[in-house]
Amino acid sequence: MNITTARRKPAIMGLTPLIDMIFLLLLFFLLGSDFVQFSQAQLAPPRGSGGAQGSSQPAIISLAADGALQLNGALSDTQQISSFVGQRVAQDAEQLFVVMPAGQADVQMVMDTMDVLTKAGATSVTIERDVFDIDLADF
Repeated sequence: MNITTARRKPAIMGLTPLIDMIFLLLLFFLLGSDFVQFSQAQLAPPRGSGGAQGSSQPAIISLAADGALQLNGALSDTQQISSFVGQRVAQDAEQLFVVMPAGQADVQMVMDTMDVLTKAGATSVTIERDVFDIDLADF
């Protein structure tokens, strides 16, 4: 008596688990990303880079961690800064404006401040670290 067993077909892996895994990864990365306003800001070249130097002193806008703005050391709001920028740009189109955010300042607040400057007509805007906000424990 001759018993023959049926040949098994090799198991073929389906694409369904792969598609499911790609979908789950896509969902994970979409939910894990930040939904923050992204905008593009043009920065002035760093000082000492050989660019044209303006005749006037740079205007310094300090941004505290709580969002408070100071214009050349005096507390201000966005309307005062906007009118100041408009006046300075009317006098000198190459006026340099320096934004100095505190170390704990939110990036969105910094970008909003730079947007206020740009909308008021500032063309030379740069960012500097607030030298008075340096923690000596970092060194």
